[in-house]
Amino acid sequence: MDLINFYNQKKFSILIGIILFIILAISVGCIFLPTIFYDQFIWRYFWGPIVSDAMGYSIYYNGIQAEEKFTLVSELVYGLLIVSILFALYKLLERWNISVNWIFCLSIIPYIIAGSVTRVLEDSEFFIEPLVYLFITPIIYFQILLWFLFFLTIGYFIQNKFKINYLNLNSILFLGGILFLTPFIYFTIQRIFRNSLGNNNLIRFDVFLLVILLVFSIIFIVFLVSKLFKKYKIFAIFSKPLNLAMITGHMIDAIASYISIYDPLKMGIPSYYEKHPASDFIMNIWPPLFPIVKFILIILVIYIFDIVYKKEFENYPRLVNLLKIGIFILGFAPGLRDLLRVLMGV
Repeated sequence: MDLINFYNQKKFSILIGIILFIILAISVGCIFLPTIFYDQFIWRYFWGPIVSDAMGYSIYYNGIQAEEKFTLVSELVYGLLIVSILFALYKLLERWNISVNWIFCLSIIPYIIAGSVTRVLEDSEFFIEPLVYLFITPIIYFQILLWFLFFLTIGYFIQNKFKINYLNLNSILFLGGILFLTPFIYFTIQRIFRNSLGNNNLIRFDVFLLVILLVFSIIFIVFLVSKLFKKYKIFAIFSKPLNLAMITGHMIDAIASYISIYDPLKMGIPSYYEKHPASDFIMNIWPPLFPIVKFILIILVIYIFDIVYKKEFENYPRLVNLLKIGIFILGFAPGLRDLLRVLMGV
């Protein structure tokens, strides 16, 4: 019983301790057994793909090939890392008594867009070495996380120190994101116009509008059904902003990926390929299956959160909404990147 109480009181410290131990063990392994720990693990699954992404082609180190794509190992590790970060962020927001709701989600949209925009700029060879490595997945998202935490801290301090009604944490967080995003938006627009003037075939507004139209149609139908049958809880939950945001984010990802990779309407889109093994596996079975599976999975996730375990989660609204925002980001960020890549002809 004492051990259980100790764990419940020190969960965050234990998590940090485990992470630090893993980092220390890998570091020691890289020093004394570099062939196993660095060549076969760090290089093959993590650093090698980042360098390959920067170079634009497959590369070798000590005979080990690295490609510009994710593997099951890297996706598993990054997934565990995301869960750990979300948990740490949840504990921070809980300690500072910061509400996590639809307004909070809107305030962090600029940071999410910044991640996608900077990735597309990197894809278009806008950045040069060594700066380019700061804008490759997952490094760019860690960088954006630090900017988010920086403005979150500033917002929390100002809100509690000066008590200015119109200058609350969410507004400061949003303005900080806009400040970070603005130069990258400028560079992106500049590049779009330059490509448009140089070669009209590079800019694909038609594909961009097609994806947006399809996603909007799906969201409109979901919203309409939820309102028409709002007396039934199983339908009413799909009109909630965060739930619609999750569906929107993953539909952008799924439809943009499907159209850009397979060009089902024969629009003359440049050839793309899928970097994620699970998504690639599904599309190899039947390409349209990917957006269908994504839609069904998000519907199930929402159903589990808001119907199956609603009572269990009633006392943890901050955690539930944070998880929903995390799911939204996992769809929207790569989806927007794919969409912008097609638009810019990258």
